[in-house]
Amino acid sequence: MTAAVGTTVRYREIATVEVGAGPHLHLGYVKESGHVWVSDTGGETITVLDHADGQVIDRWHIGGGAAHFSFDAGCNVGLVALRSADEAAIIKPRTREVLQRVALPAGSAPTGTMPAFDRGIVYTLNEGNGTVSAVEMSSARVIATIPVGGLPKWGQPWGASYKPITQPVGKTYVVSTESDDVTVFDDHSNEVIRRIAVGHRPNRNAIFREHGNIYISNEADDTVTVIRIADDEVLATVPVNHRPFRMLPIQAINGKDEMWVLGAGEASTGAGTVAAVSGTEHIVARTIDVIDRPANWVVSPQKRLFIVGSSCRQLLVHDFVSDSPIGLTELGHDPAPGAISGVIHTSAGSLFILNNDSTVTVLRDQND
Repeated sequence: MTAAVGTTVRYREIATVEVGAGPHLHLGYVKESGHVWVSDTGGETITVLDHADGQVIDRWHIGGGAAHFSFDAGCNVGLVALRSADEAAIIKPRTREVLQRVALPAGSAPTGTMPAFDRGIVYTLNEGNGTVSAVEMSSARVIATIPVGGLPKWGQPWGASYKPITQPVGKTYVVSTESDDVTVFDDHSNEVIRRIAVGHRPNRNAIFREHGNIYISNEADDTVTVIRIADDEVLATVPVNHRPFRMLPIQAINGKDEMWVLGAGEASTGAGTVAAVSGTEHIVARTIDVIDRPANWVVSPQKRLFIVGSSCRQLLVHDFVSDSPIGLTELGHDPAPGAISGVIHTSAGSLFILNNDSTVTVLRDQND
């Protein structure tokens, strides 16, 4: 950690909780019932924790290697991608009831989900066969199978009913890591419009809505590709930090015209940085030093950014209002690198961190 860090905020560990069989790809939040979910992808359960103290509420046997899940705005209905079962389970998140099981082709290995509840659909990203399945929630059937590139990893935009900040643009962009491209398909017909070549081993995308552009992080060549949504023209390929893997547009948070790009740490030293890419000039406007070997991050409603380091065992808190780091906490476990979502901040004021073992750490601000 090279940046000067204030001591306004310091978190303390209040619990370390044993969860199910790993790997663990997703840490999610059912706010309406006050529960945090851990996907025990190596087994047949989802571990359900209390959102305040991390107490184990349930080890829900859902079967088939739960990898990722999505819920509608009120957590009334959701879908779980079951990777080893080649299934999608339609569920009631609040009561943990399976409503229907939807079979996917053998070898699909669904690993991610893209919610489009405003259209009554949830998409599964099928890493095993390079497709995306459109699951109609009302009928519990696959209404379209969309061919994409190899190893589909992430998709945008997500439906407006899932995140209020997200406004539908009429098409979806799926990042495919093994084929170095993005597949664009029409939201209404589910037909492929085009495939766009990007950098090497793309792994994530994020929309900068104030500019109408979508950004793709390319982990293997240390770049970000900027695409204009209106016509899918590639506007720029921006050199950023080493192994970029997370992105966050911050204009809606603090007014700065920047897309923040988190890298996994420099190859030789592990030094972690955020590359702040200008939304208008498509260059790195500034670089922010963070903790070594960043593993994941999350933003709280209080406009605090929490970044965890995988091997340095640290938690950095960055305040978006003052645009400065305000706290650093030593951790007792290595946070998990590579998780789809590995950090959750709950309405109860607790921070949950998915670790690189079969545990989850629960922390609270010691000033509370």
